[in-house]
Amino acid sequence: MSDVANHPQAQVTRAAARGGRADAGAALSGMFAALGALSFLGALIAAGANTLDYQLNMIVEGEVLESTLVGSAVALGVVFLAFLFGGWVAGRMAKFDGAINGLGAGLWLLVLAAIFALLGALVGPEFNAFGAAGLPDWFSSIRSDFRTPLAFGILAAFIVVVLLGGYLGGRAGAAFNHRNLTRRAA
Repeated sequence: MSDVANHPQAQVTRAAARGGRADAGAALSGMFAALGALSFLGALIAAGANTLDYQLNMIVEGEVLESTLVGSAVALGVVFLAFLFGGWVAGRMAKFDGAINGLGAGLWLLVLAAIFALLGALVGPEFNAFGAAGLPDWFSSIRSDFRTPLAFGILAAFIVVVLLGGYLGGRAGAAFNHRNLTRRAA
């Protein structure tokens, strides 16, 4: 019986049961890592191709109707990679429930962007910290000239990409932790 209890996989399972749960701090850190990666990738695009940088900035700022299909696709890819990284950070910090915490990184972004957009609409645009900082500000751009099926479709695509990237990144971060813990326990 003691051999079974001391088996590396049993130790990993016990550690996961003790440490696995949603962790707001890990998810928030993942969101900040994703925003940093988004800024860095945007800077790389700016250095390499001004046209793509212009497209990415329009989309991040919420001007999706003025962007091209290629620009939208590149922006979706950049946002996905940024949140894949942010989810991975959240998953590594949370240790075991990486998928939940990676998804939480995306949820943090969406909730905070919506709150700041609401503050900007109700109180004044200077209170929209996301807009002032050049962070993804998709919600504040929902106004009368923005309400088209294409615009809502692109907004929905960005929401899905943020959540999917965070989820998959979180799973990868948790898998990394699991492999390391299994190696150490062996």
